[in-house]
Amino acid sequence: MTDLSKILSVFKFASRSAGVEILKLFGKGSTFDLKDPMQVLTQADLDSHRVLEEILKKEFPGIPLVMEEQNNIEPLPQTFIVCDELDGTTLFSRGIKEFSVILAYVENGSPVVGCIYFPALDTYLTSQRGVGAFINEQKILLKKGGSLDRSVLSLEINNTFQDEDYRWIANASKNTLATRALAATGAGFLELLEGKTDLFMNLSGAKIWDFAAGVLALEEAGGIALDKTGNPLSWNKIRMSALLSRDQDLLKEVYRLKP
Repeated sequence: MTDLSKILSVFKFASRSAGVEILKLFGKGSTFDLKDPMQVLTQADLDSHRVLEEILKKEFPGIPLVMEEQNNIEPLPQTFIVCDELDGTTLFSRGIKEFSVILAYVENGSPVVGCIYFPALDTYLTSQRGVGAFINEQKILLKKGGSLDRSVLSLEINNTFQDEDYRWIANASKNTLATRALAATGAGFLELLEGKTDLFMNLSGAKIWDFAAGVLALEEAGGIALDKTGNPLSWNKIRMSALLSRDQDLLKEVYRLKP
C-alpha cells in the first residue's frame, strides 16, 4: 500500500527546496523568454525544475514525472507525479509574491496527494485523500450556502480564450458581488480555500499541473470542481479547464449563465 503521508512529506521538502532557489532570484529584475504567446520562462523556472527533478527521481525512482518544463507524452499514465515548477511566473517576474511551486501525486487516475508552496509567503496548501486539506497546520472546511449575488468570483483570463469564454465570464461577473483575477492558479486555489472567494473559473489555457493539487484540496475541504461541460475532471491529458466552488449550488448558478 502506498504511503501517502511519506509522499506528502517529500513534496513539502522538495517544494521548499525549490522555493529557496526561486527566492534567490525574486525581486532581482528577472529577464524572461516566452515559451509560447502566454507562457513566461525565467531562470527561476529552470532552477526549480532542476531541484525538483533531482529530489523526486531519487525518492520515487519508479514513478513517472509529468513536469511543465519538459516534454510530456499523452495519454498520461494512470499513476504519476505532476509538477508546476513555478506557477505564476509572470507575477514572479514583476515582483508580486503570490507565485508557488505545485506538486501532486496521481494514483490510478486520480490525485491523492497535493502540495502547493508559496515561497514568498512561506505558506503551504496541502492535501491528502481521505485526510483533509490544510493551510499550514490548519484544517480547512469550507462554508456552504449563500447566494451568487453575494459571492466573490476569481478568474483566470488569458489570450487563449474563445469569444464564448468571455461571454460566460461576463455573465457570471454581472451576477456576482465582485470579480478579481490573480494570474496564478495556485494563488486562486489558496484564496478559495481561505474563504476569500467563493468561485473560481479557469476556462482555458490551464494544464494538469495547475489543477491536480488544488482540486484535491478543494474536494477534501468540501468543495466541488467540474469541467466546462459540468462533468467530473479527468486526469489523463495535459490541457484542462475547470469551474470550482466551495458550494455546489453556487456552481449550478454559474452553469445556468453559460451562453
